[in-house]
Amino acid sequence: MKAIIRGLTVVSFILLAAFTASAAQSDRWESLGQREVDFKNDHDQIDVGRSEGRFKQLEFRVKNAPIEVSNMIVTFANDKTFKPKLRHKFTKGSGSQIIDLPGERRAIKRVDFSYKSINRREGKGTVQVFAR
Repeated sequence: MKAIIRGLTVVSFILLAAFTASAAQSDRWESLGQREVDFKNDHDQIDVGRSEGRFKQLEFRVKNAPIEVSNMIVTFANDKTFKPKLRHKFTKGSGSQIIDLPGERRAIKRVDFSYKSINRREGKGTVQVFAR
């Protein structure tokens, strides 16, 4: 009887550790992709794909040069879309507020965004999209 209780205790600890590790991983930001924005265009997209995982939140980050993002469309794996209200002037090295996605955790197919250069003399900017 003691062996059974000891065995169940060990299994319980293993399951608890696995659950805790899984919950901790879901709090980490994962890079969905990035795009170097050339100031000849005013629209780009980052293809994500189903294999990246399921997410509840997004964050936009900009590096190398300032840009203004005026529109964003998130397309989910089921082809439904979400258009967060995101109109922001990003300085280089800055990021957006956390964007909560509607519903449960969802697979993301792609992220489209419209932008314009704030200062062409500072070179090309890089837009990064992260999710958790």
